Amino acid sequence: MSKKIVVIGGGISGLSSAALLKNSGYEVILLEKNNELGGRGRIWKDKGFTFDMGPSWYMMPEVFENFFGLFGKKVSDYYNLLRLDSHYKVFFPDGNVFNISKDLDINVELFESVEKGAGDKLKKYLAKSRHTYETAMQDLVMLDYKNIFKYINVGFINSLLKLDPITSFSKSFHGYVSKYFRNPELQKIIEFTTVFLGGSPYNTPAFYNLITHADFNLGIYYPDGGINKFIQALSKLCSEVGVEVHTGEEVQHITVKDRKAISIETKNKSYPADIVLSSADYHFTETKLIDKNFRTYDDNYWSNKIMSPSAFNIYLGLNQKVSKLEHHNLYFDDSWEKSFKEVYNVHKWPDNPSYYVHVPSKTDPSVAPDGSEAVFILVPVAAGLEDDDTIREIMYEKVLSHFEGLVGQSIRDSIVTKRIFSHRDFNSSYNAFKGAAFGLAHTLGQTALFRPKNFSRKIKNLYYAGQYTNPGVGMPVCLLSSQITANLIKAEN
Repeated sequence: MSKKIVVIGGGISGLSSAALLKNSGYEVILLEKNNELGGRGRIWKDKGFTFDMGPSWYMMPEVFENFFGLFGKKVSDYYNLLRLDSHYKVFFPDGNVFNISKDLDINVELFESVEKGAGDKLKKYLAKSRHTYETAMQDLVMLDYKNIFKYINVGFINSLLKLDPITSFSKSFHGYVSKYFRNPELQKIIEFTTVFLGGSPYNTPAFYNLITHADFNLGIYYPDGGINKFIQALSKLCSEVGVEVHTGEEVQHITVKDRKAISIETKNKSYPADIVLSSADYHFTETKLIDKNFRTYDDNYWSNKIMSPSAFNIYLGLNQKVSKLEHHNLYFDDSWEKSFKEVYNVHKWPDNPSYYVHVPSKTDPSVAPDGSEAVFILVPVAAGLEDDDTIREIMYEKVLSHFEGLVGQSIRDSIVTKRIFSHRDFNSSYNAFKGAAFGLAHTLGQTALFRPKNFSRKIKNLYYAGQYTNPGVGMPVCLLSSQITANLIKAEN
């Protein structure tokens, strides 16, 4: 008789883990607290508009293909993937506007036009990024760190040496980028992706230059119909392999006996389990679902962790087009370094926020009525901030006024539907610690061996997957996390 696994959480890592484990012969039940699957990848629909509420960047397409390939499937079996001609458009306060293209030669010319010699330096930087990416993906990303001594060998050490470890792990991302480019605007174009790693250019190690390879070389994509098409694909895959899925089933406790999880308790039912995998918020699982004596990480551990930013999200359905925008857009304020200090050191709402604008209706007419625009604005803000209606309105007015000036159009009178989603929503929807949008930041002390493990040290059959664990933050990376954990479960059970 096959062992019964209960998976907690129906986000990307929960769905992908459940499918992998069921496909390996286990009996798998997935429990999701919300009424719909997807976690941060859920959608919101209103008045003819459809919004991806969380992830909107589809990068590292080979990771998705490889994942579906484990089931004898292809991405195209589930959704149509489009490569964006314009990766993103970047706006600066001095009026400069840069469009990053899928064509590397165009990007080289752009960098050269801004700073003499920067075109060749971009090529050199990207060659290094490719090397880091390929080395990490081949030799380091899929490690579970269950027994670190098995990694102390010639092959592992050689892989580290390939990465130039002194530079990769002792220098900040900003310090590394500054070696190549003097122009602050070019630096910001290279550095902004650290936000989507949950960090900043000043606390993320240079090792993560690998993300620039994913951006410039591998391309930015969009599933026709929205990112949620990927969530639907995972859901369908779970159905195809036979995962038993229950939504609206909030887990309240993990019952442990003799250092083994034996059942999952919800408000409605008790689910017996031979193995438990939590893809829910790691802090929530440890502090709310298991008894204190079974925690791997105590309160002091969590209080000292550097969390990713939260996000002040604005979803707007407009009955007009916004001509100056592309699918992905970024505004970088001059107070770049100050803004990161407000997130990680001062912990306050930003005075002059930088922000990201997603306009999928530029690519996909299905997400908005004819002549309309679906607009999602994300402002990175400090985790753990007070988030009441007064603060929300002040922040909303600040961002919307700036946005109208940026695009040179009046927006307010064309708003058909509007929604704000911030700290308290991340807390209530995802049990997110401090309302963090991306889990743990990828600082040096929270990378690889130093991230929370994919397994519990106190409960023999409790495992974890998702953005807190290895390898870290992001849709493709969560797919890798689920594979690490599924492999670990199969090896031990």
